[in-house]
Amino acid sequence: MDLTVAIATYNGAKRLPEVLDQLQKQVGTDGIEWEVLVVDNNSNDNTAAVISDYAKQWRPDSELRYVFEQRQGQSYARSRAVQSAKSKDLIGFLDDDNLPAENWVAEAYNFGKENPKVGAYGGIIHAKLDGNAPSYFDQIKGYLTIYDRGAIPFCYKRSAKPRRIPAAPGSVIRKQAWQECVPPPEKLLIKGRDEKTMAAGEDAEVMFYIQNSKWEVWHNPKMEIWHHIPSHRLEKTYLLKLARGYGLSNHLTRVARFYQWQRPLLNFLLPFYTFRDIIKVLSYYLQYRNAIQNDVGKACEFQSKIGQLYSPYLKVYQKL
Repeated sequence: MDLTVAIATYNGAKRLPEVLDQLQKQVGTDGIEWEVLVVDNNSNDNTAAVISDYAKQWRPDSELRYVFEQRQGQSYARSRAVQSAKSKDLIGFLDDDNLPAENWVAEAYNFGKENPKVGAYGGIIHAKLDGNAPSYFDQIKGYLTIYDRGAIPFCYKRSAKPRRIPAAPGSVIRKQAWQECVPPPEKLLIKGRDEKTMAAGEDAEVMFYIQNSKWEVWHNPKMEIWHHIPSHRLEKTYLLKLARGYGLSNHLTRVARFYQWQRPLLNFLLPFYTFRDIIKVLSYYLQYRNAIQNDVGKACEFQSKIGQLYSPYLKVYQKL
């Protein structure tokens, strides 16, 4: 098997058909042996039945499979996908609200085949909205994982400032790179999104581990997906909580950026980080205090900075 397309889902029975329909339309796959693997992350809806129905009428040049992962959390689901994948080389990851372009499978496979030193790569993520984009959309789209880093391929260098990695939705990870670099899910710093605080970052942690290794991490603009964002996720209340969670994820993903031997040194830097983040929060508030109440974009940025201040003390914050 050349490529496994892994979809982790939780109660995705209503979302998955749109994704599977798009995978049914894939073109340019002649000569590619590929499968779609749906990892049910402890759902309590009829996800299994949906996959069973689709499997009966799945395209003849591919295979649709279903596995169940009882341990809740994206990191457990993705680890199960790697373990269960029939592909010996490439694993592409889609969320259950990611719609791949009709050539996504072909472009994902071709890039991996042509660049054997690349351990992980991501592409462009567009927004698919149910209605018109709000006026503040460009200010908040990063929190919703909407990224377009250009039409030219490039390597994400570890030494670059600011240091960047591809977003997880629509990314591909070489199986060997995962097995060499990524710890078992029990040993990861981040298991998945915290429902109370919206803190996450498990995907970034995996990418940083691969970027810290001999493997290269790249941007492949020929891989495009559309992130389906329902209207309720554009409401102010949701966005403020999401932005706060984005900030709360900051410290653990910062730890993941460092090599294992460097991590103990971060304890000595905590007072510096805290002082710096206090200054950032105060400065931002003083500059935009009159706009924060009504400007959704600035309000989200302010919440993100507050979350970043709290992030080294996340366990304390979770109890508040």
